[in-house]
Amino acid sequence: MTQVASLDYPPLPRAELKPLGQQSGSSAPRSAAYAGRFYFPELDAIRIFLFFSVWSYHTLPRDASFFLEHRFPPVLASLATTVVKACICSLDVFFILSAFLITELLLRERDARTSVDLEAFYVRRLLRIWPLYFFMIALAVLSTRFDHNQVFGWNYALGFLFFAGNWVMVFHGFQQATFMAPLWSVSFEEQFYLLWPLVIRKASAKLIRNIAIGLLVVASSARLVLLLHHVHGDALWFNSFARLDSIALGILLALAFHGRSTFSLGLLARIAFLALGISAWTFVGYYCGLLNPVPTLARGMIGYPLMSLGGAAIFLSVLGAAQDGMSFLKNPLLVYLGKISYGLYAFHLLALQLSTNLFAHYHHSFSQTLSWLFALGMTFFLAVISYRWLESPFLRWKQKSFTHVPSGAIP
Repeated sequence: MTQVASLDYPPLPRAELKPLGQQSGSSAPRSAAYAGRFYFPELDAIRIFLFFSVWSYHTLPRDASFFLEHRFPPVLASLATTVVKACICSLDVFFILSAFLITELLLRERDARTSVDLEAFYVRRLLRIWPLYFFMIALAVLSTRFDHNQVFGWNYALGFLFFAGNWVMVFHGFQQATFMAPLWSVSFEEQFYLLWPLVIRKASAKLIRNIAIGLLVVASSARLVLLLHHVHGDALWFNSFARLDSIALGILLALAFHGRSTFSLGLLARIAFLALGISAWTFVGYYCGLLNPVPTLARGMIGYPLMSLGGAAIFLSVLGAAQDGMSFLKNPLLVYLGKISYGLYAFHLLALQLSTNLFAHYHHSFSQTLSWLFALGMTFFLAVISYRWLESPFLRWKQKSFTHVPSGAIP
């Protein structure tokens, strides 16, 4: 979700620009990779597909009985529920994207300026995340006054206000009645954003890699302890320590591809990575039951890392894919839809709730489908408005005054 569009600070002399790991006394010329804009449009475009995946999980039935009632053959009913359950795995690609982009941009800033401007980084995150995030909190609080079915107690409100919404849900559960619930992931990512630049500012590439590996160990250990104590699925799913795999993989991918402005893999290899990722997610959806009331030890220990590895495979299938024959991922419409995906993600449960209430007394064979389509249309409408009038003014301010490393599409 990091997109910055202009470099407003004067560039350092060439002799002062030092790629990661270069000795301070070296006079090696600046790498060509740092001379241009860091931007992979595919990483914007994939966000719209990831959103549709999350939307499908929250919208479509996950019980085979629904499909059997609609005369699906048993095999297709089972396949449909498996696919819907697998859709929740797409959230991990968002985590991989965030960790990859933040790590790469901070490393580039450190290479170019010999340091990381912490104040500018935190202001950039504030301007990107906070306007819509706090608007949604205010909306959730106000909605409880007009809709008694909308639940958003003071403990949830305080938790989300201090970017601990996921921890409130660990201890008090997922409140189906509040449309703020999906933004637990923003709380999780903000916790990462708070700490990670402090590491990047001083750590060597080797230390960064070791920390990422350590995060994988922490995640596995946390899940093992929680599963041995037979915790509820929500207490595992929303737990920051148990969800560090994808953050760690995003960091490792950033280290692996640091400094590159292109990435050629070959079309067949990309298709293979995509198939591998989808297959891993399908297995998770069919077998692992990660959001079951009480996940089993074996399925939990297999499902979470497999979900993250599948996300990494899908990420690799997309990174730089336009130059390997997948030019449709540079389509301006897809890129734009990816840019408004934060709003799509934030508003989709609100739109679903409004649509459900609207169609509650409309009884027709297609009423459910119409409700879903109306909710989807409303989600896009709200996201476009949000991006245009709520988010964009802050994004322009971010780009103009607090951006060191040029990235994102050229405005």
